[in-house]
Amino acid sequence: MSKPLNGEDGVVEDELARFWLAPGERLLLGLPPVEAHVAARVGPAVRVPHRPVGEVPDLDLGKEHWPLPTEHVTAEPDADWADDRTVGYFAVAARETDDAIRLADHFAHSRGQARLAVSDRRVAVVYPTKLFRKDPSSVFTTHAELPANRLVGVDAVFVGQSPDVPPVVRLSFADGSVLHLRAALAARKVERARERAAGRRESPTGG
Repeated sequence: MSKPLNGEDGVVEDELARFWLAPGERLLLGLPPVEAHVAARVGPAVRVPHRPVGEVPDLDLGKEHWPLPTEHVTAEPDADWADDRTVGYFAVAARETDDAIRLADHFAHSRGQARLAVSDRRVAVVYPTKLFRKDPSSVFTTHAELPANRLVGVDAVFVGQSPDVPPVVRLSFADGSVLHLRAALAARKVERARERAAGRRESPTGG
């Protein structure tokens, strides 16, 4: 595995490699948890904050105390979500059953404690098992797992209205749905994921 992009990236990659990947499976992209709301547009309906609409595991995290997104985001999340740091994800889909919404459900449900993991075999939302039971025998519990071929695009894109907002990760799925995730060093992580997917030799810095 290549040299980490920073300390946080090193921890994320190491944990997923040791506690999530199956033998012979290759990690393409792992992102740290994002402690922020999820915004979504499902058909014509805007949901800010998004609440799970599909099946999610039983989880008691107590009362939510996060500040709510601004009125600009609740009115028009497509243009403004990235400018509001209370929002960490934005999903766009035609149907509630689309892949981007399935993943978004779990990011909303876990309140920023689950993370994205993409390998050459699967795309998944990974929860810390300690959220479900004391003294767990495993570090991670996987939910919303999709076959890797459901993911048809991974990009780093600029969104929002402010010029100082860094790029975010965009996942595009075969059903036409899209999930954006806020991530530090998004462009370099996407470049590295593409190199890994293509089987190319990664640069020493991973960028």
